[in-house]
Amino acid sequence: MEYLSENEKFQEAMDIVRTNCGDKMWLVGGSVYRGLAHLMYDIEEPDVDFDFIVGDPNGNIILPNTWRLHRNTYGNPKFVGGEFSIDFVPLSTVVSIKRRGLEFIFDNFLTGTPLTVQSIAYDVALGKIIGEIGINALESGSVGVNNLGQALFCSRKKGISVEDLIREKAKSLGFEPVLELV
Repeated sequence: MEYLSENEKFQEAMDIVRTNCGDKMWLVGGSVYRGLAHLMYDIEEPDVDFDFIVGDPNGNIILPNTWRLHRNTYGNPKFVGGEFSIDFVPLSTVVSIKRRGLEFIFDNFLTGTPLTVQSIAYDVALGKIIGEIGINALESGSVGVNNLGQALFCSRKKGISVEDLIREKAKSLGFEPVLELV
């Protein structure tokens, strides 16, 4: 993805993540779908941190001297630098996969995202965007429910309805909310 290959923060993040895991790694979250929405629809360029799902994390975390190791709300490593942070999420700890009792494979992450636009990733090994549901959401300029159970879980955590969760995400992207599946 050319947008990322020219991004110095992404390159630094990739170097740090590669140092701490095997070959299986996927960039997920806002840096993917907001970055693509920026390119496709000229919305504001995202100023987001990087979220990586990793298949084979190393036992010992190695960070540059200026970086610090913290934990995110799910207890996974969060690497914090001066300008941005990196969520380093082992595939074996993904909540939506655990809650559904599924095998820890990346496709099960994609089927467990709350919203359609979130069901997308940059597969670092393949060097390409994956996640048909998320790609379709971006192409159609819409946001709907991808996994109702996870959407309910996230909306309750935020103290809002699933409909409002959809509306908030759609508005932030300039997309249309799809509420039929709720």
